[in-house]
Amino acid sequence: QRILLNIMKLKKTISFILILVLLCGFSRVVSIYVAKYLDTKYQRENGVIVGTNEIYIEKGDEAILLLHGLAASPYALKEIANFYATKGYTVYVPVIKGHGTSVFDLEKTNYLDWRNSAEQAYDKLSKNHSKIYVIGASLGGLLALDLASDHDVKGVVVLNTPIEFKSELSKVLPLVYLVSPYLIRGLFALEELPVATELKLYDSLPLKSAAQLLSYIEFIKPKLKNINAPIFVIQSVKDDLVELESASFILNNINSKNEDLLFLKNSTHINIIKEDREIFKQRSYKFINSLEVNNV
Repeated sequence: QRILLNIMKLKKTISFILILVLLCGFSRVVSIYVAKYLDTKYQRENGVIVGTNEIYIEKGDEAILLLHGLAASPYALKEIANFYATKGYTVYVPVIKGHGTSVFDLEKTNYLDWRNSAEQAYDKLSKNHSKIYVIGASLGGLLALDLASDHDVKGVVVLNTPIEFKSELSKVLPLVYLVSPYLIRGLFALEELPVATELKLYDSLPLKSAAQLLSYIEFIKPKLKNINAPIFVIQSVKDDLVELESASFILNNINSKNEDLLFLKNSTHINIIKEDREIFKQRSYKFINSLEVNNV
């Protein structure tokens, strides 16, 4: 009878595991289908999402290199690019590899590809411009820090740059990947969807890319000590992804003697409201202009 009971328990355990496997498989299939469906909604020309091409505006000898975030594109930085162009700066917003086309292209890239995109953009500017300032948002902030640790950039401005995340999801990515290989935008933050659509962001994020972002952060941390360039760190107080401590971590681990910090009180990670966008433009310009005035 004991053997019979053990057999029944084993059958229940096996049934539970099979059901769990089936549910995981079903969830993965649904995730992939939704990601593919969302990816078809973008209007494209020659495989490129309309409006997401690189931005290059030639003006003067001083240049601004603008770097966009993960799942974003140059379009998200168009307003800032135009602002600096009116101030007489040459402005370049490159497309980071895997962006502006398809989320499935992003999934095929790693952080070395992203670094290479930023390096190529910097090299392009450095051939004809003696002063280069780098501005980066989110992933672009990490890329800006990376460039500043390796090159003689004249100044750095970073916005909502991730070092620590608010979500515990990053700690269980391998497990989540078994259930869903893509994070669907708006699934947990529906209010962000209109902003994401307006900025032409991908509607889903491959967990492989999220894992690469985490690896890149660990790659960047020991390089912060090599940064001597003047730096302006800006962080949204209501950032739903990045911990506020990320800003202080950056400032506490670099060797710059010229540092500034600004908190945007009413913006989230991707939704930088109009008033804060204006503050960002004016304060970042004041910071960069002061470096030029003082010949830093």
